[in-house]
Amino acid sequence: MALHVPKAPGFMSMLKEGARYFEGLEEAVFRNIEACAALSKTTRTTFGPAGQNKIVINHIGRQFVTNDAATILKELEVAHPAAKILVMATQQQEQEAGDGTNFVLQLAGSLLEQATDLLRMGLSVTQVTEGYELARTKALDTLDGNSCS
Repeated sequence: MALHVPKAPGFMSMLKEGARYFEGLEEAVFRNIEACAALSKTTRTTFGPAGQNKIVINHIGRQFVTNDAATILKELEVAHPAAKILVMATQQQEQEAGDGTNFVLQLAGSLLEQATDLLRMGLSVTQVTEGYELARTKALDTLDGNSCS
C-alpha cells in the first residue's frame, strides 16, 4: 500500500490572493514601465500654466483641491517599487530646487513610454539606456554651447 505524499505547494501558493507572477526579464521591465507611466498620467493634466486642479482625498478622508504634483504624490500610497523610485526622484527635485516635481514626473514617464516602443522593436534594455545616455550628453553639450556667461 503506497502512501500518498502531497506535492509541495508551488511558488504561486505562497503569494497573497490576487497577486500575479510574471516570468522573464522582459515582462518585468514592461510591468515596471506601465506602473511608472500610470503614475505619470495621474498628474499629467496638472502640468503647465493651464494645469487643472485635482480633488485629493487622503487616507484619513481629508479633501483638498490642488494642482501641485508634490502634494498629490505625498498623499498617494504608492506600492509598486519602480513607481516608488519615481516618487523619490520627484521628492529629491523638490528638496533641491523647490519646484519642478511635475516636470520630473512627466519627463520620466514620457521617456519610459518611448522606451516601451523601442523595446518592442527589439532593442535591448542596455541599448535603450545607452541611447538615453548619449542623448543626455548631447543635450548638455548643446546647452553649454548656447549659454551666455
